[in-house]
Amino acid sequence: MSADSYTPTVHDLAAMVADDKRGVADALAQELEFMSKTLDELKAHIAEHGAVEWYENGKQQHWRESPATKAYNAMIPRYAALYKQLVGMLPEGAADEGDDLDRWLAENPA
Repeated sequence: MSADSYTPTVHDLAAMVADDKRGVADALAQELEFMSKTLDELKAHIAEHGAVEWYENGKQQHWRESPATKAYNAMIPRYAALYKQLVGMLPEGAADEGDDLDRWLAENPA
């Protein structure tokens, strides 16, 4: 793997946080990892079944946003907020060490 293709993980970011905040950073990284896997599963479900579904309940019949789409849309802002919180815990200048991180974040939106 070349330095140009390095993709930092949330655990890599947590490892860069000061020792006195490492516990919180590690917890954030674990939560972000879980959320990332869940978002991937939801994305796959939406891709396979669509973002909307036909809903019937008695006489009520209409198209509605699927539960997977609702869950995905609710989780994305929370994921972004946790990610921002983790990046905010990095020592000053750590995010500047590599424009690689900024470039990766730009190329891989959540």
